[in-house]
Amino acid sequence: MPPTNRVADPEDAENTKNSVCPRINLVPVKYTKTIHFVRHGQGFHNVAGHINHDNYKSWEYYDAHLTELGWQQAENLGKHVAATRVPVELVVVAPLQRAMETAVAAFGNHHDDPLAATPAASGNGNGNGAPASSAVESPLLMVAQEGVEGKVTAHAAVSGRGCPPFLAHELCREHIGVHPCDKRSSITEYRKRFPGINFSLVSPDEDVLWTADHRESKEAIRRRGLAFLKWLLTRPEREIAVVTHSSFLHFTLSCFGHGAATQVQGELHKWYENCEMRTVVLTDDSDEGVAAASHGATDPWHFAGGSHAVGGQ
Repeated sequence: MPPTNRVADPEDAENTKNSVCPRINLVPVKYTKTIHFVRHGQGFHNVAGHINHDNYKSWEYYDAHLTELGWQQAENLGKHVAATRVPVELVVVAPLQRAMETAVAAFGNHHDDPLAATPAASGNGNGNGAPASSAVESPLLMVAQEGVEGKVTAHAAVSGRGCPPFLAHELCREHIGVHPCDKRSSITEYRKRFPGINFSLVSPDEDVLWTADHRESKEAIRRRGLAFLKWLLTRPEREIAVVTHSSFLHFTLSCFGHGAATQVQGELHKWYENCEMRTVVLTDDSDEGVAAASHGATDPWHFAGGSHAVGGQ
């Protein structure tokens, strides 16, 4: 019988698979993504909210920044990323201050000499990025910021030289509405503070999604999260870091794993700690998913075999 790509008895094959190993699935690697989900480090609103939950409604914590501990958490995550050689090709970040500060601390370049960057770059030596070269100006991910007691932690500028691209996306922002800590600042302001982050996918300039009297429903977060995952599948990059927020992660990931082993459910559904990173494999083998991914889908390890294996002879 000649070789064929068609399965002669697909129903029998599926029935056998379902009777022997119903939870196992195989998908060509080019239709998969490895996603490194990260919750932001500790913010000033987290500290206040743990004291009194009503503090989340205070304008004192509008678009909250990282605390000093939050910066330390993010910088230590960066050291872990460097030590384990996480091969991140793209950093997607929610457009809120604490998420962007976490992203640049964890995935930015902390080798550059401040004088070699534009206009200045420094950091905490977490091992990411390329070694400094005084002959080449380095683009900044974040400009230096001055401290404000109880609101902003002072921090040196962070360089983006040798780092993956950073892209902001509104679909992965935190639970929208009522809490001022979850209201974003203008994109004009963000571009000044984070010149190395691409904000082209976030519009309009002001935050029109957040309202003081309506809190986004859990179902709305789930749907937004699923739309975000579908967008990730259209990206050409295979290894993507997503720096985002706890409610977004919890309600998005809670859509998955039902029927899986209890341990798998626990790992997917467990609430994220500040600056925790967990890695999942994302795939969609439906016709829609394959069509969305096909423009950039490749298998870097594929070897054609046949005549190609002998130089086309």
